Amino acid sequence: MSLLSFSIENIFTRFRRSLVALAGISISIALFTSVVLTLKNAQSAFRKPLQEAGADMIVQLRGEPCVWSIVKLPSDINPIQLKLVNKIRSIDEVAGAEGSLITWAFPVSNLSQMNKPGSPVKGHKDLPTSGVPCDYGPAGSFCQPSDDSAALSNFSPVVVVGVNPELGELGPIKKSQLKNIQGRYFTKEDQFVAILDKDFARTRNLRHEDNIDIGPRLANKIIGIIDPGYEAKIAGAQIFIPLKTAIEITGRGDIVDIIFVKLKGGTDPEAVKQKIRKALGDESVAITTSNDYLSSLAGFSTIAQSLMLAIFFIVILISILFIAKTAFGSALERSSEIGVLKAIGWKNKDVIKLIILENSILGFIGGLAGSLLGYLVSFIYKINLPSALPYYLNPYPPCSQYLVKNTLQVTGAFPINIFLLTILMAAAIQVLFGLFATIKILKITPADALKKL
Repeated sequence: MSLLSFSIENIFTRFRRSLVALAGISISIALFTSVVLTLKNAQSAFRKPLQEAGADMIVQLRGEPCVWSIVKLPSDINPIQLKLVNKIRSIDEVAGAEGSLITWAFPVSNLSQMNKPGSPVKGHKDLPTSGVPCDYGPAGSFCQPSDDSAALSNFSPVVVVGVNPELGELGPIKKSQLKNIQGRYFTKEDQFVAILDKDFARTRNLRHEDNIDIGPRLANKIIGIIDPGYEAKIAGAQIFIPLKTAIEITGRGDIVDIIFVKLKGGTDPEAVKQKIRKALGDESVAITTSNDYLSSLAGFSTIAQSLMLAIFFIVILISILFIAKTAFGSALERSSEIGVLKAIGWKNKDVIKLIILENSILGFIGGLAGSLLGYLVSFIYKINLPSALPYYLNPYPPCSQYLVKNTLQVTGAFPINIFLLTILMAAAIQVLFGLFATIKILKITPADALKKL
């Protein structure tokens, strides 16, 4: 009988002992795999929007809400002077920077006096159009009055983002995303034109070449319709317009309210943060980087992240100790059996080969079962993982009637490399500690081992 056949027969002959060993290995590997996959899936989902924007950093100013106008900045997002984008570009470690202007626009096309910028809304004398603090509604609200509801029936906000017409690979719309655009992208000469989100256009029954009302402007021609997909986008919008047009209808001067920053390779993000704060002259500037993106999006504090890291290493330690205990205990239980094998002529090297082979089989099967179980646990957790893009990176109005794309897609791919790693780890630990116990047993003479029978 070959050594392999004898090993397999031994495993099945002592089925109960083998089953206990397999259970210990499987549970340990399942625990390890589920933690690894859960963290990996969460990190991938939370970092994807930043990667899709082509950026390593997002720069914003956030403060007190709200200044109300027909076209206003979202909630507590504050303006950044456009000239400061160039100051960020001039930083040595910065490869590129691009500013966009996220706004909430309140189209009121059924009100005749809105044909001109700055005209008050007919039907409510107190409703301001620009630069007036919100003093008759909760901070950040739309301050929509309760009377004249019929006149304001279609007074629903939409998200309008001004973008650079010189398209690159940085920002809410990138050159690589225009493969399936219906129509065309902006040119430098374009002004009162718009590109619509595909779902928004369908909801509003709007088509290429139609006109759309954006705030105080009625003649904004639709030159394109774009499909950004179903995932949340940083500075995602229902309507995109040229940056200069967004600046004009916002009426707050040459401003942006979000800056996408691409860093050069090997750059320390923390050092660049300090330089950006100095360039903007504001230590309270909000900067989201790829290093702390998980913290910002998952709502984890630094302490919580450290705790999670500690838990991760504890899980690894528990898994190793659990498998080691199983392997060590299983080998010690076989002292009599090993004594018999030595009594009938087996050499120490033959016993060691047998132990290595049996533990390799148990480790492989237990690792495989544990990996599959861990994947199942992480998949179940993935379904319930909180996965919304933070409000400040995708500021859709709370009462928007249209689709809000703030959901992050948490992928649950079958990670072959992690599975192979965990299976090999299980087999290696099982073999290693099995050998430690076997070497100790080999010191027992056959006569002493036979006395234990």
